[in-house]
Amino acid sequence: MPGVDRFLPGRGDRKRRMKRIPIFPLPGVVFFPGTLLPLHIFEPRYRALVEDAISGDRVIGMAMLAGNEPTTAPRPAVRPVGGAGIIVEHERLDDGRINIVLEGTYRFRIVRETPSAPYRTAEVEPVALMPFSNGREERAAIGRTLSHFQSLREEMDLAPLPEDALAAERLSGELAIRLRYPPDELQQLLEAPSLTDRFREIENRLSEWHETSDFLRPFRPKEINSLIN
Repeated sequence: MPGVDRFLPGRGDRKRRMKRIPIFPLPGVVFFPGTLLPLHIFEPRYRALVEDAISGDRVIGMAMLAGNEPTTAPRPAVRPVGGAGIIVEHERLDDGRINIVLEGTYRFRIVRETPSAPYRTAEVEPVALMPFSNGREERAAIGRTLSHFQSLREEMDLAPLPEDALAAERLSGELAIRLRYPPDELQQLLEAPSLTDRFREIENRLSEWHETSDFLRPFRPKEINSLIN
């Protein structure tokens, strides 16, 4: 398309955006910006990773393992899109293990892994979510999704959302980790190109749960139904 390349970031722009961060691969862990992730660190190489992060910029990139290789393998394949976070709390234990809490800051795409030891590092490019097209669309999507979630929360025994008002991206992540998606589907949500796509998927899941709940309601004991209603 003539002229389209004028609007695409050049190689120099991309290079300026790239960051070199440590990569922590884990099975079944998908990390969304704005959410909190507690981790118990016991393996020596990842204890070294955390100690270096604490003494540096405190940033760690979480990447979900792509296959069934054990985490003890030297370099098991990881998904190319992950979530970076900052260590906001840490506790060193007497035996050398460390407890940390990460707060998600941005999602990234791995551009290339970089030589390092004893843990993995990579050059990554932050990947922003496309926002809603306008404020009206955003407010409507948030309102519908929150209404669905609150009406199902007690019935499905879902953890409550944080009490403070949440920005749309953080809200989508907080909802995603409460809705019991299998890891591969959570990863798809992390990789969604836009907030519109992510909220649409979350709303569809909540709607399916509503339909299932309504179908099963006549078969539940009356005392349970009375609590639900």
